Amino acid sequence: MNIIEKVRAILESFPKISEVCNSIHIDFADPEPTSYGLSSTGDQLISEDVLGNQRRQHSFLLYTTYSSINDYERLNNSTALTELSVWLHDQTGAEVETIIGSETYTGKLEKLTASNGMLFSVPQENELDGVQYQLTIIAEYTVNV
Repeated sequence: MNIIEKVRAILESFPKISEVCNSIHIDFADPEPTSYGLSSTGDQLISEDVLGNQRRQHSFLLYTTYSSINDYERLNNSTALTELSVWLHDQTGAEVETIIGSETYTGKLEKLTASNGMLFSVPQENELDGVQYQLTIIAEYTVNV
């Protein structure tokens, strides 16, 4: 799995994911509550050794759509994102694949962090529509050539 597929799979294995989400889409979340969207925002080379082995960083935005009728629901939304952020920190060591040129190389997920869980979008016309939150996820991984 490439880094996008791997992070999506890790998110789907969050023990409480079924309480807050029906599915994790790529790039966008559905407008109704219980939807997540994982959007890739870029990949960059951090370092490379003389053999060509690389350390890379991939950035994501995770969009979540939750019900938000009252303060109780909004507190639960923020709590779920906080728990997810803490849980992601321990999800390292998974194998990832990276294509460089026409070759596929394997590596390992070294670090996964999440931050900036914040309200992103509020419904304008129907108060029963879900609100969207945004969480920044950074995945650091190696590529062994």
